[in-house]
Amino acid sequence: MNRTGVIRTFKLTIAYDGTRYAGWQAQRYSSQQSAASNKPERKPTIQGTLEQTLKRILQESVKVIGSGRTDAGVHAIAQVAHVRTRSRLSCNRLLRSVNQLLPSDIALTQIEQAHPAFHARFHATRKRYRYCIFTGSVVPPFIRPYVLHFPARLNAALMRREAAYLKNRHDFRAFTQAKSVRQRSTIRTITDVQFKRQGPQLQIEVEGNGFLHTMVRSIVGTLMDVGRGHLPPGTIRRMVQSKNRDMAGSTAPARGLTLLRVHY
Repeated sequence: MNRTGVIRTFKLTIAYDGTRYAGWQAQRYSSQQSAASNKPERKPTIQGTLEQTLKRILQESVKVIGSGRTDAGVHAIAQVAHVRTRSRLSCNRLLRSVNQLLPSDIALTQIEQAHPAFHARFHATRKRYRYCIFTGSVVPPFIRPYVLHFPARLNAALMRREAAYLKNRHDFRAFTQAKSVRQRSTIRTITDVQFKRQGPQLQIEVEGNGFLHTMVRSIVGTLMDVGRGHLPPGTIRRMVQSKNRDMAGSTAPARGLTLLRVHY
C-alpha cells in the first residue's frame, strides 16, 4: 500500500463537458431514497465521479472540494478543486492514473502539490464564466452542446450598455432563486463584463468574486430579453436597485455556460 502518515494536499485543475452530469456537487440521499432507487446517485456528478476514481487509485476515501458548484449541464475549462491524501504517489503518476480511469467527458489537466492549508473554495478570489450564443441559422454539430442556438436578431450594443450596471459591488438577490438566498449573503462584486463576436457566436464573459445559484444564466437571459426588445432598457439597473426577482427575464439554458478560470 503506497501510503504514509503525512497528509498531502493536491490542487486539481479539471475540464469537463457537463452535458450528462447533475452538476458539480455529489448528491447525497437518505437510506430510504437509496433503497427505493437502488442507486446512491440519481445522475452522475463531477465531484462524485472524481471521488470514486481517486478512491480506486489512492485506496482510501477522499473528499474532492471544488472552488464552487456548477449547475447541471454547465461545462468547465479550468475548474479547481483540492483533495487531501496520505498517498505517496507523485503528481505526474497520479495525473496519468486518474485520466486513464475517468470517463472521456472529464479530464484532469493539472495536479500540483499545494500548501497543506490550501482550500479551493475559500481561497478563490475571482471566477470567470463565458456564455456562448450562436446566432446563425445552423449550428455546427461539434459545438452544439456548448452554445445556445438563438437565430434571431440581438442588439449587442444595447446589451453591452445594459451590462454596465452589473459592475462593482451589489446585492444580486434579483438574479437568483429565492430558495438559494436563505441564510447566506447575496452581495457579490462583478469586476468585468465583456462581449465578444466570433463570427455567428456572441460570447458574454463575466468575472467576479463569486456567483449565486443560476446568477450568470439569469444575467444572460435578462440581457437577451433586453437585446431582443422583450424588456425595456434599464431593466438590469432596476433589478439591482429593487432586488426584485420578478423583474428578471428568462434564465438562459445551462449548455451555453462554461467556467473559464478561477483566480487565487
